Amino acid sequence: MKILISHSSQNADYGGALVKLLTGIGIDHDSIIFTSDTSYGIPVGENIFDWLKERITEKPFVIYLLSPQYYSSVACLNEMGAAWIVENQHAMIFTPGFDLKSDYFLNGAIDPREIGFFLNDEDRVTQFIESLRGPFKVTDNQVLIGNKRREFMQDIARLFSVSSVNNPRKKTTETITAGTSHKEDAIPPTVSPASTEPDNQARKVKKTPVERYFQDLADDKLKDGEVMVIYYAAETAQYKLGVGWRTNEEVGRIRKWEELNDLGDTLSKDYETVISRLEIRNLTEVSETTSYGNPRQVMLSKEMQDELMDLPDDFYSRCDKIAKLAAEKKNSLDSDEIPF
Repeated sequence: MKILISHSSQNADYGGALVKLLTGIGIDHDSIIFTSDTSYGIPVGENIFDWLKERITEKPFVIYLLSPQYYSSVACLNEMGAAWIVENQHAMIFTPGFDLKSDYFLNGAIDPREIGFFLNDEDRVTQFIESLRGPFKVTDNQVLIGNKRREFMQDIARLFSVSSVNNPRKKTTETITAGTSHKEDAIPPTVSPASTEPDNQARKVKKTPVERYFQDLADDKLKDGEVMVIYYAAETAQYKLGVGWRTNEEVGRIRKWEELNDLGDTLSKDYETVISRLEIRNLTEVSETTSYGNPRQVMLSKEMQDELMDLPDDFYSRCDKIAKLAAEKKNSLDSDEIPF
């Protein structure tokens, strides 16, 4: 059996990282079909459509690398339909930030109720590797698997960060808190006929937790740590955060990220308090527990995850301000040191 990575050419970098992971854990080079790399793609002189059609009829294990670009490609959708008809074994893998509630996903050929996973979900990636042991030869060296998985997560985080930089951030906080793509599209307040009081003329619409978060950002009501934890999640593509006995491990990763980006220690020094505040704001949910039922990992709400790909400009302005103050504080402390 071969592995066919069905993907959009615009997501070739993500697919390449996946190929690197698969070969790194022992899967044979010749077992992988990845058309964005000539060494894994269509032989010279072959008709692309006939060759792919023949490979699909051989019933390979299909990895659907799903993204908005995938669903906007006629060729990708044809490939999906062809593979689905012959009832291949398959796995759905989503690029970071993919919208699971999108119409194109919910109405596609693949059943949206099936279990898929995001490229930056380390636990699911681990399960996926183990699931390949049946039809494919995967190394038994757990240390090697751990190293390759770690490299893969780093590659995905880097690619996600680069794609975020290359896509201009067009949102503003006002558009997010309005719950629409343009401020002028917001639904006007409903006038209550039962009251003539000015304060009661508009019916208040209850904001979602994410809308409240960005409204508090606009009103300068957020603690610095509450801002930096979302910045950390967005820049590292890390939606899951360690808590409980995993707190020290997560703080260690945060410190490395802070040092690498010269951000001070705003988040790492107050991490547990920040997580508690996110919980109070209903921006997290427990995603993993210990055998005793104690939380050891929380995940940002799906609503917040959806915003990480396109955070507003004033969010980044606040992050820059926090980083600048942290640097000034550090320089001040360094200048106050008494030489020996």
